[in-house]
Amino acid sequence: MLAFAAISCTRRATYSASEQSGLDPSENREEKNAAGTENILIGPTTRVAFENAPYNTWFHPAYLRYQPNQKIMDELQPLLENVTVKGYIGSWCLDSQRDLPRLFKVIDQARFPHSRLQLISLREDKSSLKGEEKGDSITAVPTFILYRDGKEVGRIVETAYPTLEMNMLTILKGDTK
Repeated sequence: MLAFAAISCTRRATYSASEQSGLDPSENREEKNAAGTENILIGPTTRVAFENAPYNTWFHPAYLRYQPNQKIMDELQPLLENVTVKGYIGSWCLDSQRDLPRLFKVIDQARFPHSRLQLISLREDKSSLKGEEKGDSITAVPTFILYRDGKEVGRIVETAYPTLEMNMLTILKGDTK
């Protein structure tokens, strides 16, 4: 199994469900950060959250700017069959703000069904609403876990180097049967 890690985004948070921004609270719930200065996403999250303020201010520019390597994408696309991805992110974390738009650009270009992507937004202390992260040993965000046929085959932790699509290709090529 491959893992790529660095120092994680760290800040403490406290819970306050006030001031929802109109997002569907069953999927894209928000709460105040520890300082009480901004909303952060918490729990199961869909792309819809990032297409709305305030998250679209960083999501859209980064998505449009990122250009995956086409040669790598051509190799990656057929390897995504029977693959699911679970992503743990922090809407407050600059690394997540960099890599989540890149992940969506890669899976969009690969025609990867969004139904096979599960995103869970974590608090600054890496906790979620229902403890979804507990079984996955999450120490940093973003963490993208790749599964083939329900079995974890690798993860990309915090920083994709040299690129997200290259990390995914390396993980999935190492898992080919």
